[in-house]
Amino acid sequence: MARVWRTWVVLLFFAMGTSLITPLIPLYQQDLGFNDTVVTLFLLCYVAALVPSMLTLGQFSDQVGRRPVLLGAITVLAVAQVIILSEPGLVGLLAARCLQGAATGAFFGTCTAFLVDASPHGQRRFASALASISVRLGLGLGPGICGVLIQYAPDPFRLPFAAHLVLLGIAAAIVGFLPETVLARRRRPIRLSLEVAPRERSVFWRVLVPSGMILSLFDGVSLSLVPVFTVRELGVTNYALVGASGFLVLVSGAISQALVPNLAPRRAILVGLVVGGISFFGVVVAAPLASEALLLVSVSITGAACGLMMKGGVDLCTEIAPVEHRGKLLSAYYVACYLGGFSVPLLAVGVIADVVGLTTALLVLAITSACAAIWVGTVGIRALAALHPRDPVSVS
Repeated sequence: MARVWRTWVVLLFFAMGTSLITPLIPLYQQDLGFNDTVVTLFLLCYVAALVPSMLTLGQFSDQVGRRPVLLGAITVLAVAQVIILSEPGLVGLLAARCLQGAATGAFFGTCTAFLVDASPHGQRRFASALASISVRLGLGLGPGICGVLIQYAPDPFRLPFAAHLVLLGIAAAIVGFLPETVLARRRRPIRLSLEVAPRERSVFWRVLVPSGMILSLFDGVSLSLVPVFTVRELGVTNYALVGASGFLVLVSGAISQALVPNLAPRRAILVGLVVGGISFFGVVVAAPLASEALLLVSVSITGAACGLMMKGGVDLCTEIAPVEHRGKLLSAYYVACYLGGFSVPLLAVGVIADVVGLTTALLVLAITSACAAIWVGTVGIRALAALHPRDPVSVS
């Protein structure tokens, strides 16, 4: 289990750096003068590079091994942090976000598979839960720590990224000493596609994809537009509180998973859909009430619900995939999450915000997400009735 915990540290350190920029977005918006639609580009550029990276390099790690892919991803993320350190302007910031997305796409599915591979056979559900918790915890710590540094430390545009470079160096050293888990190297063509076995496609497209889209859309809004909402609509000037929305939505999701480690995938997804679909309305109500407390509580509950949905999704993937295909299937699930929440739906929210106002845009999001959650919970979830996770599943 020592290898599992070392891999967990690597995953945590990496994840922190991909969301550090969140509480800085309102400051960049003020300094560079861009609108809410451009705010969403900070995540859209990230996803534009993340999706092809996940689709290809998840498969690649199944063939050449986990360590080379992980070390390459750490290197690319370090380059992105150096670019942000140079304060390059809007184009440079978006280019750095593309590099962060490419690195993340290579890293998350591969590292999750690496962590599960390294665990004893009877501990694989624990390992998959630990991976899911680590992703959300690391992503949440990024804006939380950065918000505190913005408010109380000197040079807020540079210090967070300089500090993270040190953590990436530690992560690379740990990976360098971990034993490889993919020992049988099989060369197969790398295809840019979501490949799921026919028997599992109904579950993937009717449960995993829509629930992943809902949770990541809540995450995406909390990491991009909610910080702007906090400053503009609620008049908050303490950037430790601005960073708290990104921190809480993600860390509460890690905590919710840790509190119910043995919750079955179906129940985790259903509970997450119900709670998240209701709680996000509190974010909208916070504006007319001018309540920072309501905003943060609502974001926390929404994040906890998202954590349960992610736990259910990751558990399903790791239960049905053999080791030689686990990286590919996990990467496909993460693609469904990121592409669904951080792409066109998020851009639509930004455009609506520029047209009718940010509060109204968040209300539209809350209503639409609630309707989607109702469909998944009543219609889509029936696809799980035919799933037998103990049977080996071949993902072609």
